[in-house]
Amino acid sequence: MSLPFSPGRQDRIAISDLIRELFNKVSELISTQVELTKTELKVESRKLVVVGIYGVAALVIGSVFILSLGVTITLALMHPLGLVWASVITTGLYLVMAGLAVALMMAELRKKSDTVDVDNS
Repeated sequence: MSLPFSPGRQDRIAISDLIRELFNKVSELISTQVELTKTELKVESRKLVVVGIYGVAALVIGSVFILSLGVTITLALMHPLGLVWASVITTGLYLVMAGLAVALMMAELRKKSDTVDVDNS
């Protein structure tokens, strides 16, 4: 079975040729989409590595800051209160900060997921 190619022409194209061409075009489209996805994954994974490096650096610097803050508070309170009370007060401050962080974490976990804006770009 064959179909006329255009009304003014005598050329005829077989349906099998049209189907073959359709499958070739679909195959090309799928290949192009797969390549595009691979490229996007490479770019995003590179971004993720850089973000991870910066995150680790921020964690290390933040940890040094927290350690220095504890030593500073203890030394500042040591003269008027003594070493033991200065250590207890510093420990209490850290406990309050940790409790606040846990409370904020729990509040974030309890948020409804439909209120979170997800960027799809």
